[in-house]
Amino acid sequence: MAINVISEKEPKAGTLGRAELYALAVGQVIGAGVITLIVPAIKMTGYSAWLAYLVAIIFGFVIISPAIFITSTLRLGGGYYSLICDLSGPKWAGVFAFIFLTQCVSLSLFGVAASEYFGDLIPAISSPMAKTVVGASLLTFFFIVNLMGVDIMAKVQKIMTWLLIACLFVFAVVGTTKIKLPIFDFSNKNFMPYGFMNFKDGKLTSGFFTAVLLFVYSCQGYVMNLAYGEDAKNARKDIPWSMLVTVPTLIVLYVGVAIAATGCLSIQEYGKSTSLVYAAKVIFPTALFFIFIIGGPIMALLTTLNSSFAYNSITIGQSCEDGWLPKQFGAKNSRGARKWALLFMYILGLIPILLRFNIQTITNQIQLLGAVMNFLYLFAYVNMPKKYPEAWEKASLHVPDGVFYTDIIFSIAFNLIVLWKSCLSINTSIVVVSLAAIAICFALGFMCAKKGNITIHTSVWAEEDSNVIEQNSI
Repeated sequence: MAINVISEKEPKAGTLGRAELYALAVGQVIGAGVITLIVPAIKMTGYSAWLAYLVAIIFGFVIISPAIFITSTLRLGGGYYSLICDLSGPKWAGVFAFIFLTQCVSLSLFGVAASEYFGDLIPAISSPMAKTVVGASLLTFFFIVNLMGVDIMAKVQKIMTWLLIACLFVFAVVGTTKIKLPIFDFSNKNFMPYGFMNFKDGKLTSGFFTAVLLFVYSCQGYVMNLAYGEDAKNARKDIPWSMLVTVPTLIVLYVGVAIAATGCLSIQEYGKSTSLVYAAKVIFPTALFFIFIIGGPIMALLTTLNSSFAYNSITIGQSCEDGWLPKQFGAKNSRGARKWALLFMYILGLIPILLRFNIQTITNQIQLLGAVMNFLYLFAYVNMPKKYPEAWEKASLHVPDGVFYTDIIFSIAFNLIVLWKSCLSINTSIVVVSLAAIAICFALGFMCAKKGNITIHTSVWAEEDSNVIEQNSI
């Protein structure tokens, strides 16, 4: 049976401008990084944690950089799903549709991390049970916000993101004036106490590069802006712009906060904590301390949680409309929100919270799943200049083909390193379960492609063919 492929007419411009897209990019990336991972990384590599973050930002940019050139050429209505279908072929879109469901577990990371902050801030809710309730409650709140539609979500995101940037910037500036440790002394024994990489019982546990690879997860989230092609006012210019300007933002905020957090407290003073609460107590007077914790760390986590719901529902919704997943699963409510897809994400995000997984375990599992999906994206990128030669030449960020392909090669190499690290950093049983889930998703994708009854709406628009509707069968 055939798979019917329809390339639809490009819709009118959306409502998201540069300010909204920048807020979505920054909000998406920050909560997953400087807030959740910096203290664990300090314990991995000592004073050099700030340098590890700088390297990780560069590392992460290399991995996602091909997508910046792609979005300057194509407007994507269904995010990576549409991209893979158009550039790699329908059956690979089916594989992606199923694999993508597994990475929705990432929502749990932000709920778990936020509960850690509330637990350090309010001792009365520091017990494991109380933290579980807090994490589940936050997940519930943003599930409800996203049910209200993308416009409401974006407005909430913009307000939270500006507050977040202001608080983190103040933390970095004030914190650097209170540094008490020799964190810029490369010869100090505590600068890199565990060397470059350190293994224990066959698992990667500490060291400078281990911290870099942990941080990398937090330096790629802004690539998710490619999913807002249909909602952006000027997608081919504003989306790549929003990604590029996020990079210097990360350098200032991530490295600045890492310098302050590393220089103000020793590893021993952090104790068992994984949050920045204790560092903030040293840096700020009481009144400003509470303002920072709410407006900085907690706001960072909530902005990421908020935008993750939105991004994931767009991609899942597109695969439902095409028939890989049940159409009812992607049904919209009266405000345009995909209610059942959001409910699925909500439930999947709850599972690790209820099982009380820690931040490192969740992060490494997400990185493993993400690395596999990255290969699907990267192999699709290769076909873009040949399929859309005119649009590629007119792209707002055009580079020679050789430069583009070299960029893809580096991205693949870096992605392999992340995959290797993820497999060596978590329990073997979790690796086996994750890889088994991925294998099942591959099988389901190929089975559905063979069975047929699929009508794919590619939702990929290049300027030279924006007014053309094509239909064919495969």
